[in-house]
Amino acid sequence: MEPYPGDQYPSIPGIDSAELMERVGDDLDLFWEVLGEFSDFYRETPTQIAQALEQDPTTARQLAHTLKGVLGNLAAIELFPVCTALHQAIREGHPQDYPPLLATLSAGIPALCDAIAAARDGVVGAPLPDPGPSVDPDWLAQRYAALGAALAGHQARDCKTLAEELAAAALPTAERACCTELQGLIRAYRFQDAQALLEQHLHG
Repeated sequence: MEPYPGDQYPSIPGIDSAELMERVGDDLDLFWEVLGEFSDFYRETPTQIAQALEQDPTTARQLAHTLKGVLGNLAAIELFPVCTALHQAIREGHPQDYPPLLATLSAGIPALCDAIAAARDGVVGAPLPDPGPSVDPDWLAQRYAALGAALAGHQARDCKTLAEELAAAALPTAERACCTELQGLIRAYRFQDAQALLEQHLHG
């Protein structure tokens, strides 16, 4: 794929597009794929967190942690600090802080998803993603296993090398989006978050 030309990045309210484009290697197709994955899977997460807070605070904390990581990777400059505050409030047990933070996320996440869709629809002649040749499942499983071990041992060099191998492979869309998030976390030396994301991706 051709890298995105020039310095004029797609404009999406609430997203630092320049930062996100840098994280995906100036690959415009991957830029939209990552944002599309977010819209597909995280629109209802604030509602899920609110429901979990009533019955299972541990699940609520995990959901908030995951959403915080995703928003950080997307360079969602407005919602990331809100979700960070909610995750901290849940972790430290400050229920008085939940309502305003949840209200902001409950309105902000769907609005961000709608803004992504509107911006995507406004791209004229955007190329469809090229899935490329199918990657060998055994190779992929071996790389994931090696990456999991490297993350568990906080082996920065091995983590970066494996993440780069995965990012360079011709992966399906869902795998590419996960690997992009993993690479961003590893570059930020957030090994525990990357390990949690990998476990969630592999085991649900």
